[in-house]
Amino acid sequence: MAEQNKQNKRPQGPAHGMGPIRGVIEKPKDVKKSIQRTASYFAAYKVELIFVFFLVILYTLAGLAGPYLMGVAIDGYITEKDLPGLTRIALIMLGAYLLSLILQAIANWIMANASQKALKKMRTDLFHHLQFLSLRFFDRNPAGDLMSRLTNDINAINQAVSMNVTSL
Repeated sequence: MAEQNKQNKRPQGPAHGMGPIRGVIEKPKDVKKSIQRTASYFAAYKVELIFVFFLVILYTLAGLAGPYLMGVAIDGYITEKDLPGLTRIALIMLGAYLLSLILQAIANWIMANASQKALKKMRTDLFHHLQFLSLRFFDRNPAGDLMSRLTNDINAINQAVSMNVTSL
């Protein structure tokens, strides 16, 4: 009986047509071409991406102003016991941090908006491509595996783009 159960179990994994094993990330055959194809979907949002780049520079500089102002406050106002000057520098520091936070939120919002539009185009193109595949392709590849693969790949691209680009 145990021998029969072993024979009835279908092997899992990419070699047996079941797609990738969960947790294993497949590497593209041609990394450069994959990056170019993905980047082509973002070409329509070049202006937004350039604007996000400048926002990232600005919010980074505003964030770096905080520690610098802290040093100025310690060296110039705390040691001299200048309370009005310390209040001024503290308000400027607060403004720098708020500016950094606001610029970062704007950059993240613009990046998320552009990436969602690009991913919508990617999903649409993928759907149209699936419409023209042969029936033999769908006979060889179970629909659930295809849907899982497509959904997971698009979600991975979404996370990589919308969450990591501004951090990079």
